[in-house]
Amino acid sequence: MKKIMLRGISLFVVAAILFTAVIICGGYAAGIFGNDIYGIIKVTAALAVLVIIVLLAARYISDRITESIIKPIDKIDLEKIPNVDVCEELKPFFERIESEKVSKEETEKMRREFSANVSHELKTPLTSISGYAQMINNGMAKEEDFLTFTHRIEKEASRLILLINDIIKLSNLDEQDSVVENENIDLDIAAQETIAELEKAATDKNVRIFYSGEETCISGSRTLIGELMFNIIDNAIKYNRDKGTVTVFVGTVAQGAVFSVKDTGIGIPEEDVDRIFERFYRVDKSHSRTVGGTGLGLSIVKHIAICHNATIDVKSRLGEGTTISVVFKDK
Repeated sequence: MKKIMLRGISLFVVAAILFTAVIICGGYAAGIFGNDIYGIIKVTAALAVLVIIVLLAARYISDRITESIIKPIDKIDLEKIPNVDVCEELKPFFERIESEKVSKEETEKMRREFSANVSHELKTPLTSISGYAQMINNGMAKEEDFLTFTHRIEKEASRLILLINDIIKLSNLDEQDSVVENENIDLDIAAQETIAELEKAATDKNVRIFYSGEETCISGSRTLIGELMFNIIDNAIKYNRDKGTVTVFVGTVAQGAVFSVKDTGIGIPEEDVDRIFERFYRVDKSHSRTVGGTGLGLSIVKHIAICHNATIDVKSRLGEGTTISVVFKDK
């Protein structure tokens, strides 16, 4: 590109010099010939020819410059953008194209994986429901088994409804970059309400919840913040050990308001920490089947955090526990 610019500058300088020469020669000719109209016409014609030559030369040079820019671009293979041979000034443009291309491919991959996972997750409970229903309908089930079968059908149907609701939530969150509702929320009150809602689940799991907090207000959606808190605390209970603890904290740090949950549970392997917010990703698939859930809880948490201009920090040690902190940055 620098060479092209130099060519353009050179062209401009040459044109300026020639134009100046035309003016000088015109004035000089008028002075020499005085009232000699024939002489003036000849000089004027010569100058006109000179101007036309300059314009044609400018056109030719501009065409060559344009060609030198366009030709390398026309030869570029969009599948191999990182290896393109273009001038330095155009490289940021092609790097941006490559970045958007990679981002689009990753998005498409996520969509394909999501569709495959949704199909699998929906098929499992539906197959179970269909199987039990067919056994009852075909008379293969004994009368004393009816209650057990209907209980299992109800359980799988509830799991299916929970999964569909989570998919709908994710779909709605995908369509918005920020919170539509904007109300004043006290995280202290919201956390206490969520803990009260999960107290029975913690008791059934033989897990104790400890809470400390202070009045900490943010702007956002009360419903979504409640969902975020519920999913994080619920996971801390589900993946905890017998007689384990969950410590919840609400307060203020240098970056803004913080909601933190620390558990004494199974922990997360270091290589899996960055993946726990992926849809349907489960660290321990066998354990996940036992505790239930849809595998979408932390994906919902991530989207809610993004909508509220918040960041999530995860610290975990395998076999020792996990701490998840959500920091709502000051706007």
